[in-house]
Amino acid sequence: MNHAQDGGGNPLPMTVDNVGFLLDRLGQDCSPLQYLRELTQNAIEAVLRTGKSGQINWDVDWTSYDLGDTPMKVCIVDTGDGMTGDEMIKFINQLSSSGSKQSFTGNYGVGAKIAAATKNHAGVIYQSWKNGEGYMVQLEKNPATGEYGLRQWELEDGTFSHCFPLDDAVKPAEIGAHGTKVILVGMKTSDNTMATPPEAASPSRWISKYLNSRYFQFPSGVTVKAREGWENPRTDKDRNVLRTMTGQKPYLDQHATASGVHMLLGAKVHWWILKDEPAISSNSGFIDSAGHVAALYQDELYDRATSRAGTAILQRFGILFGNRFVVLYVEPLPVKGESLTTNTARTTLLLNGQPLPWEDWAYEFSENMPKRLAEFVRERAEAVTE
Repeated sequence: MNHAQDGGGNPLPMTVDNVGFLLDRLGQDCSPLQYLRELTQNAIEAVLRTGKSGQINWDVDWTSYDLGDTPMKVCIVDTGDGMTGDEMIKFINQLSSSGSKQSFTGNYGVGAKIAAATKNHAGVIYQSWKNGEGYMVQLEKNPATGEYGLRQWELEDGTFSHCFPLDDAVKPAEIGAHGTKVILVGMKTSDNTMATPPEAASPSRWISKYLNSRYFQFPSGVTVKAREGWENPRTDKDRNVLRTMTGQKPYLDQHATASGVHMLLGAKVHWWILKDEPAISSNSGFIDSAGHVAALYQDELYDRATSRAGTAILQRFGILFGNRFVVLYVEPLPVKGESLTTNTARTTLLLNGQPLPWEDWAYEFSENMPKRLAEFVRERAEAVTE
């Protein structure tokens, strides 16, 4: 028997049976708020493809709210390159399809589908404009079949389509000739998806806290904002506002007394000693403002350990005293032949398919700690023993 390349017949391509179960299973591997990252990253890439600066806003879908027939729905609006109706059908309704180039170190084309759709059975609505024309698709789960797919719409001429043309009256103010808005409907149409999820760490700033602590920094020229205080009247410009997010690096640089980079075998450690100031506690509602540890990859933070878990790891790195004021981000530097990537759900980093060698890094770092950090630990130890 010969293979196709040896002159035999063509192989039968593999297909997927019961895609609904596959999505639900992959969705279980995602962290509860992972959809915030996935939709934000898609928006960032859409803005970068324009070659110009742009903005991304997490906000209330004020259009549907003002109609008065639904509870508040959370949405994300970007000024990226947008999609045509046909492109939305292709990118949204195919499991492994993306507007960006797919790779093991880039976009997988599955993130938003598994993280958002599996937590919004009633619908993930995409409204997008490209070359001045707008279309809408709605990805939802069929309760009868358990399958995910695009809703079919009846058009004015009596025909049916999986994308619906949009009037400019519903276009967000931020969007000009191109851009995209994604609305999360919820598990039921009656859900308030703007309400703070039970898994969120910060009641009024849950979006900011998640994204600020997930991203090391946002690309230059991309401004990311999130609504806070939405339960207050819109006329209250002090509390009901869109706040700009920075990511961890700009914040840590601003609030540190010392910082640096320390090389290890196969990694480098970015470190900060934070100021002893009220911000350590008072800013914890929108960013990781106290000592913690994470892995750094492509300007995102993985395997974050805060509070007691973070303290335990910091101590293994030799920060036995004053760990509330020390932040360590370990950036793996794989050598030729090694593979560094994330799992499909993008919840953890994998080196050659295995968890990161935290213990090896901790031992090496503690044995040869940066001089300023060693001095700080010694100062804190002396203060405790005096």
